[in-house]
Amino acid sequence: MAGLAEWADPVQRAELSAYAGRPVAWAARPSGEGHDVLLYAEARARPTPQPPPEPEPGPDQREVALLPSEMTMVRLYLSLADRLERPPAAGLDEAVRTARFRKEANRWLLHVTDEQTASIAYAFYLEGQWGHVTAANRFGRTYGIIHRPRAGTASSAEPTAAGQ
Repeated sequence: MAGLAEWADPVQRAELSAYAGRPVAWAARPSGEGHDVLLYAEARARPTPQPPPEPEPGPDQREVALLPSEMTMVRLYLSLADRLERPPAAGLDEAVRTARFRKEANRWLLHVTDEQTASIAYAFYLEGQWGHVTAANRFGRTYGIIHRPRAGTASSAEPTAAGQ
């Protein structure tokens, strides 16, 4: 506890006596460290603020959980939006921007529409063309949608049963 308070010298006690209108025999005030200890103790005694409730997906949305590496793939896909023949679905960039990271699950949580989910599947398809198919496979197993190009027609992402 030493060093948490500073004793008033005789000059300071005389000033305090004049202010109080009576003799002040002794006086002390918190030192810099004492002030910090009091401030810390007060903050520690207050209840910890609860985080706001997690927002729920909208009526036409679902919650999608992506690993950090998968989120990096989606961000890369979004960065190419202006140059792609098949750009991301409208609003996917906003869904990525407002995504929340859940540390305990090591997942990014996004609220996306079916069109945006198909765009995510397409991003994983593009990554899979480089031989990294893990994201596309996990996304297909978890959310039942993978991108499958159709021979001779425009490609699309389709719902699929796991294992097809």
